[in-house]
Amino acid sequence: MAENILITGAGSGFGLLTVQTMLDEGSIVYAGIRDPDGRNAERAAKICSYAEGTRGQAVIVDLDVLDEDACRKAVDIMVERDGKIDAVFHNAGHLYIGFSEGFTPSQMTDAFRSNALGAHVLNRAVLPVMRAAGRGTLIYNSTGSAYVVGPFMAPYVMAKMAFDAIAEATAYEVGAFGIESVIIMTGAFTQGTAHFDNHVAPADTDIVAAYARLQPDFDQYGPGLENLFEGREQRAQAVADEVARVLALPRGQKPLRTEVDVSEWGAGVVDVVSQHETARLYGNMGLGHLLRPQFEEEAAS
Repeated sequence: MAENILITGAGSGFGLLTVQTMLDEGSIVYAGIRDPDGRNAERAAKICSYAEGTRGQAVIVDLDVLDEDACRKAVDIMVERDGKIDAVFHNAGHLYIGFSEGFTPSQMTDAFRSNALGAHVLNRAVLPVMRAAGRGTLIYNSTGSAYVVGPFMAPYVMAKMAFDAIAEATAYEVGAFGIESVIIMTGAFTQGTAHFDNHVAPADTDIVAAYARLQPDFDQYGPGLENLFEGREQRAQAVADEVARVLALPRGQKPLRTEVDVSEWGAGVVDVVSQHETARLYGNMGLGHLLRPQFEEEAAS
């Protein structure tokens, strides 16, 4: 179990649930929230109040993952207090729903920045500390849409594919330094988070109007998502539980990918083929060892 963990997007949804779960586990949780002393002061206070009834400790950090200075300051706080960084949960992101053409280039750029680039910015602050220590765990809250493209959310899918690629490509490079990576592929969750309620819509309303013939299909988007569950219970808490589960696994035994998907989005099926072909390609290139680095504990056993 991680003694300390930095969680981005900690004020709501999967982030908040993971903060609470890790506090219950007894971890020191660095909860990354933008403007915790201003517009998100209530969210920060809620975390601190929850921590009082747990075995863990909550430290609120003002964190915008797109701000390099803010990321470095968050890392400095962790190192000054604990001397290390055990784990990071890359969770911050935002959903975009609507007809693709209606999203302006600026919106597409914002989607990429908020859902993908932020993980890289934070990694650049975190990885020097983990490399020096020869250990650490990066956990990424990815989505089934990175493998199976869902309808009417092009900016989000584009960005999460990039997020997923950043996670996997980085994993193959940092493993040699003793750093483990886990990519959690989540299915759809229409309950338990504010993900859908707070989605971004296309700004170009003239283009949206030109897609009137597809409006009946777009109107099916919400009911169609609900059809995926067939009465099965949605537990957003399952994502937080999976973070805790993989962190508790012995060093060297954490999976690169794991799936939390009651909606049966199907990313796990695609991943079987992807991992097979990745192993074939890297093996043919003489780089297969990058896919499964051996850690000291494994070498000694």
